[in-house]
Amino acid sequence: MFRTAAHATHRAPGRAVIDYRGLAAPVGKGVGGVAVIGAVSATAALAGTASASAQAPAAPTSSAVRGVVPAPAAPTVLPATTQYTSVKLRPGARGSAVTYLQQQLNASGADLSADGVFGAATLKAVRTQQASAGLAVDGVVGPKTWATLTGTSAAASVATASTSDQPKLRQGARGDSVRTLQNLLNASGASLTVDGVFGAGTASAVRALQSAAGIGVDGVVGPKTWNALGGSVRIPADGTSGASTAPAGGSSASTGTSVDGAAVISAARAQIGVRYTWGGSTPSTGFDCSGLVYHAYNQAGINLPRKTAKGYTFGGRIISQSEAQPGDLVAFTGNDYGHMGIYVGNGRIIDASGSRQQVVERSIWNAPHVFVTYR
Repeated sequence: MFRTAAHATHRAPGRAVIDYRGLAAPVGKGVGGVAVIGAVSATAALAGTASASAQAPAAPTSSAVRGVVPAPAAPTVLPATTQYTSVKLRPGARGSAVTYLQQQLNASGADLSADGVFGAATLKAVRTQQASAGLAVDGVVGPKTWATLTGTSAAASVATASTSDQPKLRQGARGDSVRTLQNLLNASGASLTVDGVFGAGTASAVRALQSAAGIGVDGVVGPKTWNALGGSVRIPADGTSGASTAPAGGSSASTGTSVDGAAVISAARAQIGVRYTWGGSTPSTGFDCSGLVYHAYNQAGINLPRKTAKGYTFGGRIISQSEAQPGDLVAFTGNDYGHMGIYVGNGRIIDASGSRQQVVERSIWNAPHVFVTYR
C-alpha cells in the first residue's frame, strides 16, 4: 500500500472518533495592561465574562455632570444558539466551546467554574441535565443536549452541525459524522437506524436526497449534499425519486469482471513469508498490502491497475459480510482506508502486514472494516 502514516496504525482497535473541540487563542497584554483576546477566541466573550469595554466606566455625559446617574447597561444575555452548538463535546475537551457549555449549564442550575475544561464536575452536570431532559445519559454533548440547554429544537441543532466543517462521507464510512448524516436524512424523510455506519440503506437515502435536490447523484456526501441536508429538501415517499443505484465511489452495481476466487487465494498464499516492503508489488521486491492484491489478482488473470488500498476499496463494490466470497477484499477503514487483505473465508485474510513485516494468513482483527468485491 502507499501510506502516509507510521507502520501498524491500522492495527489500533476500535472506531475512530472525530472529537471537535473548542479552540481558544492565548490572552496577551495590551496598552496599559488591559487583556487582549486573540481573534480565534474573540467569540468566547459571548460565553465568558463581559468584555473590557463593557467593564470600563462609561465616559461622563452632560447628564452625569449635572448629577443625573445614567441607567445601568443591560446585562449580557447569551444567545440561544452560537457557533458552539455545532460542536460535539465530551470529557477532556477544552476551549471556548466548553466555557459556553459551562455557562449554559450554570444557567440551568449547575454551579461550575467556567474554566473551559470538560472535567469531572462538568461531566456530572451534563449527565444531570440529560437525565432531567429525558435523554440518554452518556455525558456527551451533542445536538439533543445542546437543544435542552439553549431552548432550540434538536433538528435545528443538527442542521447547524451539518453546515459546519463536516468531512466528505461515502459508503463504508463510520462514526459520529455518519450519525449526524443519518439524523439529517431522517429529518428529510428517510427512515434509517442511526448506527453511525454508512451502509446500503444510508447510501440509498443519500442518492434519493441528491436527486430531489437536483445535485449530482453519486452517493458521496460533500458540501452540496450537506447544504441540501441543512435546507428544506424532502426525500420522496418511495425513497428513490429515480436516484441512481450505482454504489459509492462511482463504480457500477457490478464490475463485470470474472473473478476466480480460488486462483486469487492460491496466488496470495504462494507469497506467504515474503517480506513487507512499502510500495512493493513483486516477490523479488516484497509487498505492501495493495501490492499483494495487485500481484494476486493479476496472477489470477484479473487485470487490475496498481492502486492504493483506498483506491481498490472504492474502485470495487462495497458489500455486506454475508455477500463476501473467497477472493474478495477486506478493507480496514482506519487511517483513511490504509490497509487491506484478501478474504479467504471463515473470517480469515491473507495480507502483507506492516507490523509483522511479511505476508501472513490470519484472522480478521477487531477493527472497523468493509468487504469489497470485483465480481
